[in-house]
Amino acid sequence: DAIEPSPHQPGKAYIAVLRYQLGDPAPYIYRTSDYGGSWTRLTSGANGIPADHPTRVVREDPEREGLLYAGTEYGLYISFDDGAHWQSLQQNLPVTPVTDIKVHQDDLALSTMGRGFWIMDDLGPLRQLTDRVAAAEFHFFQPADAYRMRYSSFDRAPADPEYRPIGVFVDYYLSDAVDGDMALEIVAADGAVIRRFASGEGDAEADEQVEPGMGWVPLPAGAGDRRLPDGPGMHRFVWDLRHPGPWSENGERGDRGAPLAAPGSYEARLSVGGETVSRTFQILIDPRVEVDGVTASDLIAQEELNLRIRDALSVARRAAQRIDDLRQVLEERTGDSDGDAPGAEELKALHEALVSDGSIQYPQRMLIDQIQYLYGMTTSADQRPGADAYERIETLEAELEEITIQLQRLVETGRADVEEGR
Repeated sequence: DAIEPSPHQPGKAYIAVLRYQLGDPAPYIYRTSDYGGSWTRLTSGANGIPADHPTRVVREDPEREGLLYAGTEYGLYISFDDGAHWQSLQQNLPVTPVTDIKVHQDDLALSTMGRGFWIMDDLGPLRQLTDRVAAAEFHFFQPADAYRMRYSSFDRAPADPEYRPIGVFVDYYLSDAVDGDMALEIVAADGAVIRRFASGEGDAEADEQVEPGMGWVPLPAGAGDRRLPDGPGMHRFVWDLRHPGPWSENGERGDRGAPLAAPGSYEARLSVGGETVSRTFQILIDPRVEVDGVTASDLIAQEELNLRIRDALSVARRAAQRIDDLRQVLEERTGDSDGDAPGAEELKALHEALVSDGSIQYPQRMLIDQIQYLYGMTTSADQRPGADAYERIETLEAELEEITIQLQRLVETGRADVEEGR
């Protein structure tokens, strides 16, 4: 039913024979190493592929010799030792005939009988898997380089293709559940930790990671980060190539729409208990935008500006939240709900300068919305920012700095009336 010349050795080939239409449900996969002069059967019915699983196709991995993939009438199998032993690679596949297999660009593509096409993204962990790795308590596989691309993998209709997530696949194996701390750090070439993910609940260090911000308002960076799975077995965690997003009222930073990391060399550090393993990888520019003339230096400049605008947006949102808190405390302490207490009018004016009036249909867009608009415009496509974007953020930063100075002065001069007892 299928012939597979080995990509590694001349004269070596594999065949899959299908005989179930003749009343024979046995699996038949054979290997030759002498141009077909002699053949060795690799499926006895007792070495992994059951005796009643007819075989339709066999393929050898083009990168690792002896790594075989077999499609049967009832699913997918894999061999790490050139067919001496097989094991199921069914994962989330439906139980259906696998009619053909193709290794393409380091992914495993399957055709099935009536259940569509299926792709296993990134075969790197299977190629790296050895007896030594399988016997280890913890192993961190080498991540593949990742293209810096833009497309949505969310909001799929049922009949739409399910595209692979954008990002770096971080694959690791745990023999047992982790008893203690587990963390993943993404480190830029200059040594700066740009993302940190942790297992468990409420890892303090992850929740208090800080990237440089402007002004006196602190910028917690990790409260909304996803958690690392820490149970036994194989795990795949995907870093979406993004920095933390801007701070929001619920204390979380959203990943979607956050600034993308620029092309270049990065390091992933995975720490389990007291052991830390580091792997390097590359973020690659999307070749389609490179053809259009966009360069890595353009994207580095964009990343720097995006982070600058993100920080300004975080500062503005935090300032508005602090004003709301101060106004509430002032009202509770004075019992004045009409805004006549000392400092109330000034706080109201600062809030109105930051936040658009949501009570009317077409309000004048105030500072937070203006920064948000610029943020969306500069993060939505791969491009070198124009001079107008730099001019605009300078203007907005100046306005924001004036507001934060006024707010700080108001807090300092009116501390006894506003913040005492908080």
